[in-house]
Order: sequence, then C-alpha cells, then structure tokens
Amino acid sequence: MIKLNLIFLLFISLFFFTDLKGAEKVYSKAELSSLYMSPSVDAPIIYPIEQGKEFIVKEKKDSWFHVIDEQTGLVGWVKSDLLSKQKPSGDFKRKNYDESFKNFKGRVLEMSQSIKDAISVETFIDVKHLGGAAAVVIAHNDWFKGRRHSNQAFQVYDMWMNQNQSPSFLSFRDESGDEKFIILSGPHRPRYLKSSK
Repeated sequence: MIKLNLIFLLFISLFFFTDLKGAEKVYSKAELSSLYMSPSVDAPIIYPIEQGKEFIVKEKKDSWFHVIDEQTGLVGWVKSDLLSKQKPSGDFKRKNYDESFKNFKGRVLEMSQSIKDAISVETFIDVKHLGGAAAVVIAHNDWFKGRRHSNQAFQVYDMWMNQNQSPSFLSFRDESGDEKFIILSGPHRPRYLKSSK
C-alpha cells in the first residue's frame, strides 16, 4: 500500500512539474501595447505594457492571447502579433516608470506622515514597485478597519495614475504582506477589487 502511494505521489509530482515546465511564456515586443479585459481593442484597458514584459499564456483565441501577469496576478488579453516567444534584447525606448515610482513613493510616505501628525492615525508603511505601472502599498493592519481607508486608497491611486499618465495598478497589503484589495483603471473610473483570500 505504501509503495502504491509513493508511486501515485511521484506521478502527481511529475505531472505538476511537467505542467509548470510546459507553461508557455511570451514577451511584449511592441514599444506600446496594452493588457485588455477581453479580446477586443474596444475593451477596457487594465494597464499599459512596456516592451519586454513577461506573461504566461492561458489560452489562444483568434488573434489574441489570454495571459497571466505573474507580478500582479492579473489576467487579461493581448494581441498575439504584439507578443514574441523570445524576450526582446537591447535598450528599449520606454517610459521612465522608475522615476515616476520614486516620486510617488515619496508623496505617499509624506501623506502618511501628515495624516499621523493631523489625526494620530497610522496609515502607510512602505511602497514597492512591481515594475511598469504596477506597485504595492503596505499599510498598517488597523488602517484597513478604518472608515476612511477606501477614500484614502483612491487618493493614493490617483497620485500613482497621475505620475504615470496612464492606466495603472495598485495592490494594498497588510503588514504581513497579505493582499486586501487592488485598485486599477476601469472604463469610466478606477475599480476597487477585494482580494478573494
């Protein structure tokens, strides 16, 4: 019986490893492209994609790839002719998101200190860049219980989007690093999506 269980576990491990190994990776080869909510250029844009961005392919549909961005966990659609199996090399002409992020982080931490000075409420601890127009805001655990947290989160998102001048993504996480919600660009206004955890 133990032998059968070991063989079964080995089979499952090999299947899982092969499945992960077989996941097709693709890279954005265009200077300018977007991750869409559905396979149409008229669909809402989740966020812009910079050249060299890596995705994992979930499925292919006509001239579109349904992909996962491992950095953010977001799933969307990209035109297949804007993707390549080979990562582009060379010096890409791209927006300086690093500079945008540096300015954004400074402003968020200043905002946090101002709130603390004014009403003695702890808000944001740190801000991390995921790359491109995606970032993470680490907040005090008690901040998520406050009545003002969603309004403040949208203010922070507006700051990030204005820095990027493009659709953007923000993950809000607690002190343990657990994602509580995300805010990302929507068709008419930013969307607040609670974590399914």
